[in-house]
Amino acid sequence: MHRFTRSRSRSQSTKINSSPSHSHEEPKLIPAKVNLSHEERTASEPRATGLQRIILDEVTTVNDTIRTFRFVIPNPTGINFLPGQWLDVYVPGIAKAGGFTITSSPRDAVPSYSDSASKLFLELAVQKSPNNPPAAWLWQPVNSIRGKELQVRVGGNFVWPPPGVNMGGISRAVFIAGGVGINPLVSMLSVILKEDPSLDVCLMYSTKLPRIPSRSAKPSEVLFLPRILELFGSAHARHGRRNYSRIELFFTSSGEGEMDDEEEYPNFDEILESLGAPDLPVVISPNRMAALDVSINVGTKDEQRKSVFYVCGPPDMTDEITKFLGRQHDVDKARVLCEKWW
Repeated sequence: MHRFTRSRSRSQSTKINSSPSHSHEEPKLIPAKVNLSHEERTASEPRATGLQRIILDEVTTVNDTIRTFRFVIPNPTGINFLPGQWLDVYVPGIAKAGGFTITSSPRDAVPSYSDSASKLFLELAVQKSPNNPPAAWLWQPVNSIRGKELQVRVGGNFVWPPPGVNMGGISRAVFIAGGVGINPLVSMLSVILKEDPSLDVCLMYSTKLPRIPSRSAKPSEVLFLPRILELFGSAHARHGRRNYSRIELFFTSSGEGEMDDEEEYPNFDEILESLGAPDLPVVISPNRMAALDVSINVGTKDEQRKSVFYVCGPPDMTDEITKFLGRQHDVDKARVLCEKWW
């Protein structure tokens, strides 16, 4: 049985841009919001009142542009947050906070859920950004920053469960991510797939594959891909998930445009063998995510009425998808939630 389906046909479908454009078209005006600091961009969003201490404990290099960071929480009461929220992060020596989404589960940050033998922690995934001072600080040599204390504050309203939505009428959740837009969604999925077996879940994840000389990318070099596969696989094993639960991956080249060589795909054999979920439905495409892909996952009229949609990615991608969803007659606009990363 083939656990993965590779799809290549996309000639008639409008593509959705999940990465910055490098074409030679007339330059677009950059929205003023791009030039604002994190705190200025999020000034109207809810956030906690006080700062809390965290200590950098582990740094993991995902690929040449992404690192994940695990921070120990010294406060024995932990830090409360909802899946999808971000942190104001104050690093030593820099006055302005950076904004980074929490990628771990809320269960890992509070003692009532965490294993008593384990440290309470928060996890962040940070893209290499030399022009972003807090991100640049986190991208210093690991030995120079491990053990350092940072100050953080929880904020944001792009959260699960969806605010103001009666979940009694919801049976489907569709998550659409572009690039590091996967960050808040992986925290949500870590809760939903472990705690809500009644919900059908679809994840559409578009990302560039890291370009590595002489070999294909490994699954571990695609941000959170092993974790996502494990979460879906474990949910299938525990709850017998079927019907709509599925993963769609859209891999594009780290160069220009679509992938030409199927050998650039990561080799999934090893990680799939460890999952024990032979019926896990995963579709892989070497194309950018297209309107056709989104329309298929919007579902039937009845499914649309019972669905909630989360969209996170670059501004152009997020705008295109939310506008498309807004045009669907049976999609409740209050059930379409989005967040843009800049």
